[in-house]
Amino acid sequence: MAQKQQVDLWGMPKVLQTQYAFFLSLAIFVGLLFVLPTEFIPSELGGTTLTITTFLFGIIAGFFIYVTSTDYTNVKNILASETSGWMALHRSATMYDPAAAHVLAERIDVYLRRTFDYEIIDYARGTIPEFEAAAEVVRNFPYHTDRSSVHQVIMGELDAITLARQQLIGLGTKSLSAFSWTVLFALGALVIGSLYGLRTGESFFDVVTVFIASSVVLLLLLIRDLDLYIWNERTFGFEVEMNLFRSIGKLPYYPEESITRGRVRPAESEFRVGVFVDYPRSNERKIEIRKQASA
Repeated sequence: MAQKQQVDLWGMPKVLQTQYAFFLSLAIFVGLLFVLPTEFIPSELGGTTLTITTFLFGIIAGFFIYVTSTDYTNVKNILASETSGWMALHRSATMYDPAAAHVLAERIDVYLRRTFDYEIIDYARGTIPEFEAAAEVVRNFPYHTDRSSVHQVIMGELDAITLARQQLIGLGTKSLSAFSWTVLFALGALVIGSLYGLRTGESFFDVVTVFIASSVVLLLLLIRDLDLYIWNERTFGFEVEMNLFRSIGKLPYYPEESITRGRVRPAESEFRVGVFVDYPRSNERKIEIRKQASA
C-alpha cells in the first residue's frame, strides 16, 4: 500500500519485488562459482559447520515464519473487518439519513485515499486525523426518534471500526528485531559459505549449491515480506479497498507510483489516480481520472 521509498534492513526499497531479488541472487551465486576456489574449507570442518548451521537456520527460520505469518493473518483479517465495517456503516447511514450519508462518503473517501500513503504496517497511525474527521461526521448525525434503532446500529458499527483500528495499531510493528535479522543473516551466510567451501568442482554439486543458496535468500525474502505485511498485497492491500470505494459510490483509486512500480495493475476500465504535486516537499496529490480498454 505504501508509496514512499523506504529502506529496510536489506538496504533496498520495500517495493523491490521478491522475484527480482531472487533472480538477482541467483545470478550472483552462479557468478561466485567462477570466482571462489573449490574446497577452500577442509571437508571435516565444513561438513560439521554445514550440519549445525543448517539445523539451527531451519529451526529459527521456521519459528520466525510462524510468528510473522500469524501476525500477517491477524492483520489481514482485521483489515477485512475494518473494510466491511465501513461498508455496513455507510449502508446504515444511507437508510438513516441520506444527506448525512453523502457527507460521510466524502470523508471515507478522503480517509481511504490517505491510507495509500502508508504501508499497511503504518497506516492506522498515519491516518488518525482523517479517521477522526469521518468519525466526527457520524457522531454528529442528526438524531431521528423514529429511527433510533438504526442510530444505535450506526454507533455500534463505528465502535467496531474503532476497535479494528486499535488492533491494527497494536499489530503495526515489525515482529522481528534487528537482532533477529542479524542471527538469520549470520546463519544463512554460514550455510551458503559452507556449501561453497565444500564444492568439489563437479557440476551436480555446483547446481545444488546455487539452488540451496538461492532458496536461503528466497526464504529470507518471504520472512521480510510477511514481517512488513506486503506479501500478496494485490489482494491484501488493494482489492479490499477497491470494494469499499465502489460501495460508497466512488471510482477505485490508486497512487500513481504503485502503478508505475508494478505493485498493482488496475483491472477497472475507469479509475482515479493520485499524483504527487510537489513530492518530496509536499504530500499533496491531484486526482486524475484515467480510462483503459477492457481486457
